[in-house]
Amino acid sequence: MSAPLVVAVSGLHLGENAQPGPGIIRSLREAFGSRIRVVGLAYDAFDSALYAPGLLDDAYLVPYPSVGPEAYLARLLEIHAECRIDLVIPCLDVELPLLDRLAGELERAGIRCYLPTREALMARRKARLPELGHTASVAVPETRVVTDRGALSDAASALGYPLVIKALFYESEVARGPDEAESAFARLSAVWGLPLLAQRFITGEEYDVAAVGDGTGDVLGAVAMRKTIITRLGKAWGAMTVDDPAILAVARRVIQSLRWRGPCEVELLQDRSGMIHLIEVNPRFPAWIYLSAAAGNNLPERLVQLALGQRPARADVYRTGVFYVRHAIEAIGTVADLDEIYSHGRRSTAPPASGSEPPVVLPPPPAIPVDMLRI
Repeated sequence: MSAPLVVAVSGLHLGENAQPGPGIIRSLREAFGSRIRVVGLAYDAFDSALYAPGLLDDAYLVPYPSVGPEAYLARLLEIHAECRIDLVIPCLDVELPLLDRLAGELERAGIRCYLPTREALMARRKARLPELGHTASVAVPETRVVTDRGALSDAASALGYPLVIKALFYESEVARGPDEAESAFARLSAVWGLPLLAQRFITGEEYDVAAVGDGTGDVLGAVAMRKTIITRLGKAWGAMTVDDPAILAVARRVIQSLRWRGPCEVELLQDRSGMIHLIEVNPRFPAWIYLSAAAGNNLPERLVQLALGQRPARADVYRTGVFYVRHAIEAIGTVADLDEIYSHGRRSTAPPASGSEPPVVLPPPPAIPVDMLRI
């Protein structure tokens, strides 16, 4: 029997701002069964998927991408030497530019990736969304670049309240007045730096489309959902698959305009008049991606097939009316688990090896508020 395919997946935390890794892994296990082995790439010893039973076969700590390409590559090659990685599926936006730089060296080592081009990554950035909207013939909410408090005041005067304030890479807040705008500016700029973006708030139904592109403009699979439960961060805590030709057509035009290669998520909003607005393009699968497998169009499976050089047939059919509600439970670990991770940078399914390392002083786990808004 041939050896199982070894796939390394990052983005392993399921908190209020859930990451895609667990949903991708569940999808792949359904598609490939025992023919796949999953290695988790964790950035934090408290990434919740490390302690979810039956999810990972092996897991390693990796340094944050900010360490630079050399250190990041060295760590991936160390892991590769231990478990022979066939494919890496990155799940965080910040990983993509780094893996793009390392793609050649990883390929020479036998590690595959299936990544968007550098040009496509730049073209979907929030600051360039109006340009993308023009190319794809889709409306984009009016957006202003905010470099200081004066620019924030000018944007608020032009766009009015409520006002959406966004960091360039992650996070956004809806400000309903000057005090909330000032608070959002202070918090987001402190975490993510300047500039920020101020965007006109539009009332309507929120839709997301997860898809896989082949890099030529063809969309090999897409699943659309409507958000039904939204956290205070604007993340979908619950959603239902829909068959909306207009929503899917807009998402396909966006992906075709970018000539997108690999997984992505197109966030759209349909206002009360029926006009569809492009809100964001995320360069990876969303946290809700397991919904695609549950609805009968397993997009992570298609990504793996493409990465292996296969050409899966286009799949436009999936079951509608399939919904999810995110279910948060306690993932249980022990101090011994954390000792293994901190001491060895690894958590395997086997019992941790005994050693003479000194005991690890552990920080308390961060509090994760859950503040949800039902719509």
